[in-house]
Amino acid sequence: MNHSLERQLAENGATAYRFMKYRIHRILLVCCSYDGYILEEDGRIESQINREYLDLNLSNPPSLTRVSSTAEALATLAEDDGFDFVLTMYNVGEPDVFAFARKVKERRPQLPVALLTSFSKDIYRRLEEQDRSGIDYIFCWHGTTDLIIAIIKLVEDKMNAEEDIGQGGVQALLLVEDSIRFYSTYLPELYKLILQQNTEYLKDAFNEQQQVLRKRARPKILLATSYEEAAELYDRYKHNLLGVISDVGFVMRRHDPPESERLDAGIELCRRIRRDNPLMPVLLQSSQVAFEAQARALGAGFIAKNSKRLLSQLSDYIATELAFGDFVFRDPDTGAVTGRARDLRQMQEMIASISDRAFEYHTSQNHLSKWLYARGLFPLAAAIRSYNKDHFASVAEHRRVLVNLIRDYRTLLGQGVVARFDAETYSDAVAFARIGEGSIGGKARGLAFMNSMLIKHRQYDKHRGVRILIPRTVVVATGYFDEFMRLNGLEHVIAQEPSDEQLLAEFVASTLPQQLLDELRAYIRTVRTPLAVRSSSKLEDSHYQPFAGIYSTYMIPYVENEDQMLRLVMRAVKSVYA
Repeated sequence: MNHSLERQLAENGATAYRFMKYRIHRILLVCCSYDGYILEEDGRIESQINREYLDLNLSNPPSLTRVSSTAEALATLAEDDGFDFVLTMYNVGEPDVFAFARKVKERRPQLPVALLTSFSKDIYRRLEEQDRSGIDYIFCWHGTTDLIIAIIKLVEDKMNAEEDIGQGGVQALLLVEDSIRFYSTYLPELYKLILQQNTEYLKDAFNEQQQVLRKRARPKILLATSYEEAAELYDRYKHNLLGVISDVGFVMRRHDPPESERLDAGIELCRRIRRDNPLMPVLLQSSQVAFEAQARALGAGFIAKNSKRLLSQLSDYIATELAFGDFVFRDPDTGAVTGRARDLRQMQEMIASISDRAFEYHTSQNHLSKWLYARGLFPLAAAIRSYNKDHFASVAEHRRVLVNLIRDYRTLLGQGVVARFDAETYSDAVAFARIGEGSIGGKARGLAFMNSMLIKHRQYDKHRGVRILIPRTVVVATGYFDEFMRLNGLEHVIAQEPSDEQLLAEFVASTLPQQLLDELRAYIRTVRTPLAVRSSSKLEDSHYQPFAGIYSTYMIPYVENEDQMLRLVMRAVKSVYA
């Protein structure tokens, strides 16, 4: 077992609970009655946000308090200091939004204020003429609530960046764009990609605790609107950046007028990044396609802003270069796809079997660690990135070390937890898993407790050459027993008080629920040893009421024929039920 990896995993678990410490729970929405009507044209905006949160597998949606003028907003803020964020429309009375924002900052300097406005050249001209020092963000309203969710997440990411990225190792994507209209279009798409991908990553988690940790460790988005701001963010977080998406033309310093825009600022930013990190993914975008050649020469991707496929091209680039989705193994000479990995088990198998050339290509480009970082598997990603070919005498030795690292990490993830059984992801790395809902009974609970104590107090490898582990265990919870009884009408059989032999015959002749059969089949595919099948009674842990050892244990030999093995397990389960 890799003890360094084990220590990092324990530290990461403790740190991850501190991720996303600062959340937006209450929003003050400032908009006139007409803007409020537009916002809620498709239904109450709060209901829409709740629905979007549910669709994106997000928890704790914020509540909104709507006021119709800046004067009313100031009065509300004076009476209630519990708001985390102020979102205001443009036409909201006196004082105007700019004076209003400055007054808010005078009272509460840390309270984020964002302006939401429709796209109009006249409004944009007026924006440039005003003192915007009190406004943190300006967004262009497109009429959909996914922009509001993106705004909420962007503000939360900024609030948590220093602790989560700088100290906790969470990854980030740097977006450099000074066009309000474009970043208002990009951000909802980027967040949707990240959040949907994060939902996919949750399938690897063994229990709810690991799911929560991975949710909190999702990649963040950092927005810069000038060269100065982009350079600062890059220098501060460069060791935790998945990639950079940048416009080509933008201003050099904060608050510079738009007419001072440098047309090739993005090219210069890319050069700066390349000097520091030749492997950092950079995507440049511009309406001037003449910049494509310069972007390609710097090893950067390029998208034309006026392309009809802009958003789909952006999505494709992120999936390929920022390691979202399945890991795709390629032949370095032809570029042909030679394999895919969607989880750690498949990654371990593929690393063990791909060609030496493909292995050297992917490890030299940090592709493996990037994929792991994007999935929130920080200790494993850091361990793999710490090695390169110079550390080893041969490719075979390098390969063996990485395979062992992944195997040990999977084992550590599966120890000390009660994992949800998932037919697609279950493997022999999981020490204890439950099938179905309901109670798991006293004997199973005792084994699970012993498993957690062995891990918590490091007793499992305390003695040299000795491993102290519980038997690999899968528990069928009581929910399936209840379903089995209903499905076969066995309550009526029991009511007739049959003999033990008659009861056993009735139960063995009955049918197990189909979903349980499918999960048992998936389980026995991982088994290469004999099995013991026995009850785990809810009475076994009753205080002062000993009830252990009442029922039989059914021993099943290992047989290679899957159908025969399943029949033996089915009969044993039904016999225990009887």
